[in-house]
Amino acid sequence: MRLLAAAAGLAAALGGESLAARVAPAAGAWVDLMLLPVAWYGLQGRARWAMGVGCAAGLLHDAWFRVDAFGLEGFKKTLLGWSLASLASRFDLNQAVGRLASGMLLVVADQGLEWALRGLLDVAQGPWRPWALGMRALVNGVLVATVLAGLDRCLRRGEKSAARH
Repeated sequence: MRLLAAAAGLAAALGGESLAARVAPAAGAWVDLMLLPVAWYGLQGRARWAMGVGCAAGLLHDAWFRVDAFGLEGFKKTLLGWSLASLASRFDLNQAVGRLASGMLLVVADQGLEWALRGLLDVAQGPWRPWALGMRALVNGVLVATVLAGLDRCLRRGEKSAARH
């Protein structure tokens, strides 16, 4: 059941990112929907699941949206999932402020890893724009906080109705 939920979450994130790229191509520079499943499993504190979902999310992102350095997103999101799950197992990040901070931290760490790994691979990269990184972190942090809060609310409602029957 958990594997099916992870696959559904990945499919929804990939579909949402594909739709966003089609409807508003500029949204790809600001929103990374493939971080949502990584954040969901990472905030639960399950490192293995966060790493697996991160790897799958990154490889799907590489296959659909990248033309260079295949596997880079898979490696980054695997590492980000493990890091977030390690933090979440030690600190209570599964509340509004923690989710916001986690979403922002994921984006900043993702961009830092991107910069470092592209430098190691001698792959061309764009200019460093801190203001754009700050705005992207804020947008994705708010997105992580709101989507995961809504998902958590839906799951709780489903558990309550199942308990009544």
